[in-house]
Amino acid sequence: MSDTNEFSGLKMPVFTAFGWAGEETAIQFALAQMELFIEELHQKAPKAIKDLMPFNGLSKPNQNVYISSEANPENGLHMVFNARTSSLELLISLFNKAQLEKTYKQILKQPVLGHRLITQLGTDWSIHVKQMQYDSDSEDATNYQDLFKDNISKFDDDTAVAIFEKAAYLNGEEKWVAPINISRRFEAEQISAMGAQVVDVMGEHLISIAPLLTFLSGQSAKKSKSATKTTKTRKTKTTKTATKKAVQVDESIEEGFTYGSVLKPLHLRKGFVNLTPQHWPFFSINSRTETRQVTVYYDGVYDKGCAVWRMLPDDRARLVLSPPVHNWLEDNFSPEDSVQVTATKIGLDEIQLSIKAVSE
Repeated sequence: MSDTNEFSGLKMPVFTAFGWAGEETAIQFALAQMELFIEELHQKAPKAIKDLMPFNGLSKPNQNVYISSEANPENGLHMVFNARTSSLELLISLFNKAQLEKTYKQILKQPVLGHRLITQLGTDWSIHVKQMQYDSDSEDATNYQDLFKDNISKFDDDTAVAIFEKAAYLNGEEKWVAPINISRRFEAEQISAMGAQVVDVMGEHLISIAPLLTFLSGQSAKKSKSATKTTKTRKTKTTKTATKKAVQVDESIEEGFTYGSVLKPLHLRKGFVNLTPQHWPFFSINSRTETRQVTVYYDGVYDKGCAVWRMLPDDRARLVLSPPVHNWLEDNFSPEDSVQVTATKIGLDEIQLSIKAVSE
């Protein structure tokens, strides 16, 4: 530990220390400051994260600090902070084979939600999924190849499903393990200028990634007692309403659907995509529903300004686009082009629609 228990920030000497080969005193000072940082950050972290990841500490062999779900970070879900000469890296990491099995099961069960939680972090983040040879006796692993290593902006929904399906399959084999790393780098000078406020700033980042951490832990299906009560109440009300108002949803599209729609000149000019009367019950809350707000995923971007309208006289569902999505549609499609619309329910209240060109 350092001479004082008061943390004043990760100043530039902390970062430059890791560029001085052989300067043991500088390294020890830097690690002591990092340890104070992680202790304060963990103390101020949201309760959900502290419950999920109750351990924090300093790893001298790896020269970094961590917050983890297990006393040994590599045995569970963990966040690592790596200080280097020019940056502070925040790394969300999963290496343990058994934990990865739970995580991949969760992702493949809810691929749209998994992709959403990862990609909505923003383009400052990157994702790395590896294939490693695994020795079950020693639990050692050696690199074999990268399944995906790039900025999150390149991790579209189709790519995500393909990568996670392959990673889940490999991780299920005795001789392979498929770790996940999701990371972001912050400039050292920017972090240094924050002083002690770096704890609050990083705390805000922890709040934003808490839903992803819960999902990756495989625990997102668990609900608190209050959440369970709310869910039951809502289901009861919905069931009564549906019975009373006779809202029928085709079982084949109850949880989601994919539909190809041909664009006409009017669609491009006005900014909408037509679905069918059979699709409207998927969006309808009750017989009085006229519009439903939706999230649209397009070209790696999420937009919450779109809506699905109920069109008379046949109750056709129409996706009405926000100005940004409308501009994208006009710029990338022509009359008679087809777009693929995939609809998925996320949670109790949200519907996400993805729009892309129909594959040839």
